[in-house]
Amino acid sequence: MLGEAQRLLSTVLQGFYQSHQATAAAVQVNNLNLLRGMLGRPGCGILQMNGQPTAQNTRECGADGDLTGFRNWNNDAHVADLARHWNVDPMQIPHMAPPTHAMQMFRYAEQGSIQLLWVSGTNPAVSMPELSRIRSILSQERLFLVVQDIFLTETAQLADVVLPAATWGEKSGAFTNADRTVHLSEKAVDPPGAARPDLEIFLDYARRMGFRDKDGQPFPQWHDAESAFDAWAACSAGRPCDYSGLSHAALQKAPSGIQWPCNAEHPDGTERLYTDGRFWSAPDDCESYGRDLLTGAPLEETEYRALNPQAKAVLKAAEYVPAHERPDDEHPFALITGRTIYHFHTRTKTGRAPQLQAAAPEVWVQCAAADARRLGIAEGDLAEVTTPRGAIRARVRIGGIREGCLFVPFHYGYWDTTGSGPGDQHGRAANELTMTDWDPASKQPLFKTAAARLTRVVDDDARNAPADASAGTRSGDAGGAP
Repeated sequence: MLGEAQRLLSTVLQGFYQSHQATAAAVQVNNLNLLRGMLGRPGCGILQMNGQPTAQNTRECGADGDLTGFRNWNNDAHVADLARHWNVDPMQIPHMAPPTHAMQMFRYAEQGSIQLLWVSGTNPAVSMPELSRIRSILSQERLFLVVQDIFLTETAQLADVVLPAATWGEKSGAFTNADRTVHLSEKAVDPPGAARPDLEIFLDYARRMGFRDKDGQPFPQWHDAESAFDAWAACSAGRPCDYSGLSHAALQKAPSGIQWPCNAEHPDGTERLYTDGRFWSAPDDCESYGRDLLTGAPLEETEYRALNPQAKAVLKAAEYVPAHERPDDEHPFALITGRTIYHFHTRTKTGRAPQLQAAAPEVWVQCAAADARRLGIAEGDLAEVTTPRGAIRARVRIGGIREGCLFVPFHYGYWDTTGSGPGDQHGRAANELTMTDWDPASKQPLFKTAAARLTRVVDDDARNAPADASAGTRSGDAGGAP
């Protein structure tokens, strides 16, 4: 089917990246499309989508361990160019080693070498693996935890300081879709109470800390969303994500958005990339010299140049290696965590939407009919899912999954922060069960390879009596399938 296809569009999303050997698998998707020449023409392309709505922006602009404008931390010329834009000394931009990833940050916090942790717009007390460990780290007396969010999440409940932040309709800013379309989202209402936009909070912090550029002027130089966007547009010039032709004013005139690159050569944006078969892979231009797909070790410039990738894509392969944890006699199931259509991430907002909360109010565990029969488990039974890290209790849904596998949605935290009461004393967060392990190249935690056991629980608590699942979430319905 793939070999004879006249058009091929490949889409890959977050669950793919959280699997065993995820980066190697994602690279093979790229390889397949490259080998078939399915890029740069109508009906063809690859959408390696980042997951979070803002993840596209953060990678372009220099978060998530990247340098601004897809610059290469291991290329001194790229670092010097960024330092020129920011008017700082290149040595003030960390680039002596690969960026420190989130899993390593938690390790440093656990060891005590990180003593202040600032968490903005995410909820690691639900989303990170092996939650008993994460809670222990975040609860340390020696760790000063700052949480910046719009609601009092499970993580915020552990914080020393909570900074209330504005949500999307309460501030102005731009965002970028997976197809590179840039949109302007303008402020509709004022944020409530003491809440402020993230940018305002960070700039206030920078001013109080007295950050300065080489000329002694306040750093960052921008003061609001529009001036920050203009600085970003200038900084992106000449890079793959060129915004230099964009501004708030231009985006106000384009309600459907504008696709980067947008510059003097492409003033109306660019619908399609790679039409000429050329890529940003030349050693002087590339964002990264790459990593070994099995070990994650970064390649040096000399190794990369030896591949001779002068504006050509590089095909990379990796052999299969078994996962670190596999089913055995004690834990015979492969546990997969994931999502349901009714909730996003850790339910910070969707758990407060009455219709969405009613559609999927509680965690469940899904298993195959043959496995349920063998274990004497019926639809709606209370069951315990156990891995070497811990256990949770959840109602059983049968069907829609292959034998030997269990599925548990990860949205539900140990505590219930939606106002409907405390969480189950036995725990209900899927990440109580997942392991501290990550992909060697991307550093993304692994959420799809835990070994688990499923046992029926004698249900003496009347409030836990089996009840029919909400419409659209019964086993076999589209909404209930992983």
